[in-house]
Amino acid sequence: MIEALLQGASPLAVWGAVLSTLLAAIKVWELWKTRVRIEVGYNFSGNESIGNEVIVRNLSGTPLIITYWELIWRQRTLFAWKQSNTIGGPEEGNDDIKVGAHSSVKLSFRDANHFDWGVSALGHRKIFLRLHLAGRSRPILRKVYG
Repeated sequence: MIEALLQGASPLAVWGAVLSTLLAAIKVWELWKTRVRIEVGYNFSGNESIGNEVIVRNLSGTPLIITYWELIWRQRTLFAWKQSNTIGGPEEGNDDIKVGAHSSVKLSFRDANHFDWGVSALGHRKIFLRLHLAGRSRPILRKVYG
């Protein structure tokens, strides 16, 4: 079947089709490589003076600017997530945080900002981090603990 199509086509048209397909595949690959990839980790402590840390890692090759963030306690109900507690947000005056390519930043919660993360404090809730990035219309939500 391909031979029948190639017999009627000019070599220049075949060359153009192959070249445009190859260039489209390269462009898709470039977009895939430069996508935003964020990983969130934690280092929790029961001591208020040591505090809790949430680590935000930028795994992509482009730097990111976090305009503001929210640490959220959520619980799964039958059909939706119910939000119960929040730390951070735009009203707390968080400055922009620049996260370089292939680097990380730590968010510390000491003394007055310290929170309990044990089973008795969480229950069935999970802790999430909502990141609002510059240049993106939707925030990114990542599970931290639970």
